Amino acid sequence: MATKADSLVFQEADAIKQFLLGNKRVVAWIADNWERLEGITGPVHKSTVSKALSGMAVVAPVANALDVLFDEIRADPWEWCKPPESIDALTDYAPLTWWFKTLDLKGSIHWSRFERMAKQPLKAEDVEFVQERLNDWRGRLRAACEQFQSDEALVRALHSDEFPEYQCWVQDGDEIRMGHGGFRRRVGNPGLHGRSDEEIGLAWALADATLTLPNIEKAVLTYSKPRAVPNALHPSEPVEPWNGDEFEGVEIDEVAGMQVKHRVCFYWDGQRYLVEDVEPFAFVWDDGWRAPTQDERDLLETGMTVESTTKAQFEAKREQWIESAWASRNANMGLMERVQFPDGIPRSEIEADFQARLDLINDEAAADEQREIARRRIAFMRRLRRRK
Repeated sequence: MATKADSLVFQEADAIKQFLLGNKRVVAWIADNWERLEGITGPVHKSTVSKALSGMAVVAPVANALDVLFDEIRADPWEWCKPPESIDALTDYAPLTWWFKTLDLKGSIHWSRFERMAKQPLKAEDVEFVQERLNDWRGRLRAACEQFQSDEALVRALHSDEFPEYQCWVQDGDEIRMGHGGFRRRVGNPGLHGRSDEEIGLAWALADATLTLPNIEKAVLTYSKPRAVPNALHPSEPVEPWNGDEFEGVEIDEVAGMQVKHRVCFYWDGQRYLVEDVEPFAFVWDDGWRAPTQDERDLLETGMTVESTTKAQFEAKREQWIESAWASRNANMGLMERVQFPDGIPRSEIEADFQARLDLINDEAAADEQREIARRRIAFMRRLRRRK
């Protein structure tokens, strides 16, 4: 169910109900897509959908989800209303009463005969007749949907030229990154660039019309085709990759109080450059860009740094640790140590110190900390942007 929010009335309730012949497919669509719908935390109960499609107020996330559905239907209506190709599957789409009326079978086949065809197959000539009616209606419906989709695409293209989308770029020497202060290039819907004068004129005319979804039962458009408006001066820019299909770049960010630079790859998907992470936190700023230390990388990637080691890990560094500590202690002896050890601090003192430290290590706490860092690093890696 959706999270608590202000209530809204979904304005296109009748249009969706008429086009999808009820509520069933709406419930199924939300159940299949709720994870990508903002504010929806799971499938929505059919009673809530029924309420929304009856013109009653529902929580905003549900109303907004139906707006997403409506946009998807308008983008490809045939995909949403595509009927069966064979009369054997009619009831998978709608009740037989609906088909009897829609295919205009009255006067050609008795209703009582038609409604029993699942148990008592129709005569061969009746099957052929009904199939011809289905084929004809299906073809007209598809043509209406394709015309609607084409008209919608022209209107969206015109709107895209009116409100174009851009990506902004900055180039510093050999480095390229997204950002303001440099130059911009058109992305997204390519608009009417490259369209014929007739298509451009039709787009202007369609933009002034109200494009409603096709009538399913009659398999026709629900609006009249307007007359094209000549407009040879319509401005539009091309949408194309300005730096090849892909190129290396950087992103600059601030994380954990550090200014960081990531290495990325920008790649063209047909409408815009998308980002693939190549090396996150490749550099940190420290009076100049440098590679991060392991502790810094741990902090940047996981929000933690390694504070402890296991006995086995500390033991593995025994000789290195003793040699380093021995040299340091002898180089920095205090007055009392010089009196106590006039010939220098013996190695046995350092070995004893090492053993004391080893005995104090809590293996479980150290392993727990490292498991948590490893878990957080997995979560971090999962968030990285990969090429689609």
